[in-house]
Amino acid sequence: MIKNNHKKYRIISALLAVIAAVQLLAVNYVFADGEEGNLPSLPTVENAHAVYLYNFENDQVLFEQNSTERVYPTSTVKIMTAIVAFEEFKGRLDTRIAVTEEMLDEVAGNQIGFKVGEIVTVEQMLYCMLVNSANDAAIILAHGTAGSTAEFVKMMNEKAGWIGAYNTYYTNPTGMHDNGMITTARDTATIAKYAYSIPGFIEITSTPKYVMEATNMSDYRNIYNRNCLISKFYNVDYYYSKAVGMNAGTTTQGGYALCGIAEDAERSLTYLAVILEAEKIDGVMYNYENAINLFEWAFKSYDYTNVLSSKKMICELPVNLSSTLDYVTLVPSEDITVYLPTTVNVSKDIRYSYNTFEDSLDAPVEAGQEVGTITVLLGDDILGSCPLITTSSITRSEFLYFLDAVRSFSEGRFFRGTVISVVVLSILYVLINAGRREKKFRRSMGRK
Repeated sequence: MIKNNHKKYRIISALLAVIAAVQLLAVNYVFADGEEGNLPSLPTVENAHAVYLYNFENDQVLFEQNSTERVYPTSTVKIMTAIVAFEEFKGRLDTRIAVTEEMLDEVAGNQIGFKVGEIVTVEQMLYCMLVNSANDAAIILAHGTAGSTAEFVKMMNEKAGWIGAYNTYYTNPTGMHDNGMITTARDTATIAKYAYSIPGFIEITSTPKYVMEATNMSDYRNIYNRNCLISKFYNVDYYYSKAVGMNAGTTTQGGYALCGIAEDAERSLTYLAVILEAEKIDGVMYNYENAINLFEWAFKSYDYTNVLSSKKMICELPVNLSSTLDYVTLVPSEDITVYLPTTVNVSKDIRYSYNTFEDSLDAPVEAGQEVGTITVLLGDDILGSCPLITTSSITRSEFLYFLDAVRSFSEGRFFRGTVISVVVLSILYVLINAGRREKKFRRSMGRK
């Protein structure tokens, strides 16, 4: 009987934990117009139109500004170019491509300077494109992957739709301006999140300097990263030690753009910042300026907070049928640590709600026995939930168990029914005997 109860309690506890986990996924602090409750003050964003800030580990958007408005993507297009190439040449990045005149005729803007007839590999072109934002490398990849730029662009748009970037449309693989090529900050973030999951992508985009081996038509080349968060080669003012990848670029019509990632490995915090249509004013490039400010704000404003300790005594539960202890202490089965604003005061802002499966327990009780659940809340948001467990084992008194069994039997329906039946039968017996005696008495009186 006790084993069955334990099984029932575990099932109930598991269901409650699942419900709490689902609700926890819905906790999402998104800033739009101002400070709210326990949330930190908003970061400062200057001279940039569309902005998006996201945390990977907790799948949480921390800040948005005009994130769904359509803008020109500039060089962030190359993220999708890389995605398509990576997936088409998965496990075959050493595939060789011969550079043709047709490829180079399409090239405009920033380029490495490849030559007709030069033999390069897919991996080399990915490095040149993602590290140096080289447009000729992007065109070479497009032709090497799909046979032509037009066919490759079709693949890019199909992939964008598959990923969920529904407000993005590509017309070329480089990001060179075209009035018909648009995206949003939110779409760019969606694409960047996908790229982040591709093995090798972050490794390439976080490379400050890539040395491209000599080809059949060129000596080795030093390729420097144009993302100034990663490399000091083009500008020393925006180097950011926590930056780990993605890309940056600019066009006259699209302004300055950045899709950057920064991480604090010790704290297991990784952020993605998308800055589109930023300006350059008095020498200040606000794509970088805003990205650094957003990253610093996020690292300062959010952290992992222990909101429930497994050593915290929650309550005591009465115990029956024991001659040693008449109660047992309940504690959470585990610690609960949650990603929260650093402005949250655990002692003041966090509250707990708990329930037990029964009002009391019958001995024997096992240490670690699940007997309830506890839920952690911040305002109306559920932060987490876990079982309540007993802290000690309590043995059963066989004498008290016997007395309880007797009591239970005496209070049971069978016992009461038996007693009532005996009483009724006894009364019937007395009445029947009384009736018989009365008849016998009357007969004896009639004879007289």
